[in-house]
Amino acid sequence: MNKSENTLLLLEAALERISQGKPKRILATRKLSVRAVEEEANLGNGSGYYYPEFVDKVKQVKVDIAEAKGEYVQPEIQSVRLKLNEQKRIKQNYKEKYLAVREQLASFAAAQHHLNDKLVQSLARIDDLEFENASLRDGLVKLKRSIIVPIK
Repeated sequence: MNKSENTLLLLEAALERISQGKPKRILATRKLSVRAVEEEANLGNGSGYYYPEFVDKVKQVKVDIAEAKGEYVQPEIQSVRLKLNEQKRIKQNYKEKYLAVREQLASFAAAQHHLNDKLVQSLARIDDLEFENASLRDGLVKLKRSIIVPIK
């Protein structure tokens, strides 16, 4: 046997011990993963990934254990699709909120512009009225002075 076959045998023996619930090097409560099997087999990190069929076997054992407990395990592609759909929903929600706030901001800006225009018109009208008031006062003063007659 070469080293590759020995490593694969160590990994499979470790997987068997974990699936039976009697691991030697890891806690029995630890979740099943390729890394957990590598630690149980006392191998380095990532050494199980050189064997793709072993990785598939670990995934299948994980599903089998979950089904034995009465849990439903979704296939990986379905969970990824669910996450993607959730992200799309969240993005759509934020986009709708963004557009609503943007419309509200445009409405506020239009109202502000309208009020600013009314203020400019009112200030111009006030200036006109103040000028008219001043000229009428001058006219009134002249009129009252012209009515004054000298006392004899």
